[in-house]
Amino acid sequence: MKIRAFLIAAAAIAVAACGGKTAEEKVQAYEAAHEAMVSEFQVMMDSLAGDQEKAQAYYDEFVEEYIEFNLKAAKKNPDNEVALQVLMNLYGMIDDEQVEEIISKMPQEMLENEVVISLKKGLDARKLTAEGMMFTDFTVEHVYGYDRSMDPQPLKKEVKFSDYVGKGTYVLVDFWSPWCGPCRREIPNIQQVYAEYKDKGLEVLSLAVWERKPQSHTIETAAELGMDWLHINNCANVPTDIYGVEGIPHLMLIGPDGTILKRGFHGLEGIQEAIAEFIQ
Repeated sequence: MKIRAFLIAAAAIAVAACGGKTAEEKVQAYEAAHEAMVSEFQVMMDSLAGDQEKAQAYYDEFVEEYIEFNLKAAKKNPDNEVALQVLMNLYGMIDDEQVEEIISKMPQEMLENEVVISLKKGLDARKLTAEGMMFTDFTVEHVYGYDRSMDPQPLKKEVKFSDYVGKGTYVLVDFWSPWCGPCRREIPNIQQVYAEYKDKGLEVLSLAVWERKPQSHTIETAAELGMDWLHINNCANVPTDIYGVEGIPHLMLIGPDGTILKRGFHGLEGIQEAIAEFIQ
């Protein structure tokens, strides 16, 4: 199934025509082509609502065409707002190398944009905490319980990431939060792998980040979900900033000496493959 040829052609023409236009006209041409593609996508998806297989096939093809269109637009427009819009439209859809390539061609004034600053901060963080690098330590005030006052107050203790990793065991680190549906759906996969490997030297450490309710809710949710392993809560955005994590769940395997062995895998098969590579 192909996206309508005239829309793809129109998008290509719009991008190619940017050469002799003003910056404003280039942005308008891009936006018009982008809107046409997205509108067509929405119409087609609605028409295929009753056929999941065809809808998925169309979706997969559209995403491929959409990414290609946007990357071409950014290449043609490295010095104007088109490149910035491309970064926002492709957020989470392209890899770090592609993001970095777009940013590397931007003029200084665009590098001062808040979106670009945030993206670059994440890129730099992930470089420092990439596979093969040693873990980066952090300290937070973990809530381990509540007192017995009429208005129970959290009991806190200062904990370090290094209290749990780099101690001679493999540690599967799970960035999660109780409000996160995908995080909760990943828990049974972690449980299965943990049951298989905990006697072979694997520990699991869940870092509760971006919590929206008091830590009592996190503690209760972890118990309800059967997360019977190590925890650090009340992390806010401390570890996600350090490790450049932009979405959760995010999994990371740290070796006995503190080396980051794998990160960014997910699902039962993905977790099993990551662990099996290092633990027999």
